Amino acid sequence: MKVVVDPDVCLGCGVCESIAPDIFIIRDELFAHIIMDPVPETMRDIVDEAIAECPEQAITLLD
Repeated sequence: MKVVVDPDVCLGCGVCESIAPDIFIIRDELFAHIIMDPVPETMRDIVDEAIAECPEQAITLLD
């Protein structure tokens, strides 16, 4: 799976990183970065949770 974070929308709140630290990291630019690409299908549930909990709706899943 391909997971994308829109840096223009992300505010770097860290919710995604707290849910899925193996996939997301907040760096000095203060927006989330994807550190696992592609994301294994076995991690779909955790990606879905991060997407649902993102207050800015900055995360997109591309199948």
